[in-house]
Amino acid sequence: MLISETLRIFFSTLLIAGLATVLSVASIFAFQRQIKKANFLLLFMNVAFASGVLFLCNIVFVRENRLHNVILFLISYLYIYGSLGRHTSRYDDTFRMLFLSMGYTRQEFFKNYLLLQGKWKLVDCVFTFSAIATAIKLMSVHFKYFYPGEWLQIMLLFMVICMVVGISRWFGDNSVNKLSKEE
Repeated sequence: MLISETLRIFFSTLLIAGLATVLSVASIFAFQRQIKKANFLLLFMNVAFASGVLFLCNIVFVRENRLHNVILFLISYLYIYGSLGRHTSRYDDTFRMLFLSMGYTRQEFFKNYLLLQGKWKLVDCVFTFSAIATAIKLMSVHFKYFYPGEWLQIMLLFMVICMVVGISRWFGDNSVNKLSKEE
């Protein structure tokens, strides 16, 4: 019973994250063609912050499953877009001049190098998001069942912890020299 419920939730979140990945990759291509850099405000969603928003989503949309799935899609899109955007900007800032000096165009560099390096990043993002969303959904259901009076406080505590860690990681990532980061 628990295994079948876990697999059902995991595969549904995997499907949602897969659809969000397609939209994220299309958005990165559109931004790369138009403005050459990903929007800074869309890069804020890291693992911890996404987990905090997932906790909030499970608290607010307990009974509305369809609305929960729409919000899950939006969170997944922002998380995958942020991860892929950070990945492309790191490689773009670090290795672009080397590849441009070798005779590649910016578009060839983006398509042939960044996306080849980024495919495993996408797989990692999809599976990580699906596993975290599944674990949070199961935690929410079982905390509500085992601790009906304290369920909301426990979920809010986890949400606040995840949000604080996510915001501190976001500030920490932005304060480090970009050229010193290794991917």
